[in-house]
Amino acid sequence: MYSMSAQNFENLAQKCVMSGFKHRMLYVFVRVGTVSGAGADDDAIMVQVLFDAHQPAAHGMTFSSVRETADAQSTDWNMVIVGIAKNSDASLPSEEQAQAILADMREKIMVGAVDDYALLDREGNPVEVETVEVETEDAPLTSGPAIN
Repeated sequence: MYSMSAQNFENLAQKCVMSGFKHRMLYVFVRVGTVSGAGADDDAIMVQVLFDAHQPAAHGMTFSSVRETADAQSTDWNMVIVGIAKNSDASLPSEEQAQAILADMREKIMVGAVDDYALLDREGNPVEVETVEVETEDAPLTSGPAIN
């Protein structure tokens, strides 16, 4: 997994297609909310992993099509964390590779290690977040089913 900067989802997908490597787009759909009274001074942020998905990067990909597919699974999500994967030999990462990377993404999300990913709201707009990584033993890891 590596990071590639882009202004929006469509631009990111196009960069992947134009790079000469076959990329797999990886998505983890989450529900983000606040928990009142969790801290002494302010509310805590709660992140619930709902489901994940992946697909090969393709010319003409749009965020609206990703949203439509995700909403067919569940409309409870309010943020998607997007990662990209490629193999060094320019081959498309396999289903097994994608599942392993998605498992790693889910774990990183639950401990706040999201700097290498694009965070988008339901409209596909970038979301800026400030996170504090927590030790894995302090963070309950929960996840939902995968769709592919």
